[in-house]
Amino acid sequence: MFVTVYRGRTRDFTVTVFDPNDDQVTFRTEDVMRLKVGRVGGAPILDFDSNAATSNGSSVADANPCNVRLAQGDLNLLEPGIYTIEVGIVDDSDADKFKHAQTGILSLVDTMLGDTGLA
Repeated sequence: MFVTVYRGRTRDFTVTVFDPNDDQVTFRTEDVMRLKVGRVGGAPILDFDSNAATSNGSSVADANPCNVRLAQGDLNLLEPGIYTIEVGIVDDSDADKFKHAQTGILSLVDTMLGDTGLA
């Protein structure tokens, strides 16, 4: 997964989770989707799940395909550069273990126009 985002702009995208046989995974209603963004080797800077959006409005849905919103206010907390992004499932049927669904690169690009005020 490679996601390009722009500082000062909200970015919506979709993640689909597949099992090892390339079949789309069906989530249980008790499962929780979780998303983390951070630098390699560091603690996550953004860490939220489908139970609640961040105070800035970033959210991840508990469906598959999974709609993700990285809100302008949260992206403004990050410096331009390369980050790791992880999407996973907190599996209710397996003692709430965090299971990686997708790991990838998030590229945050500064914008010459700056904060446009657009959501």
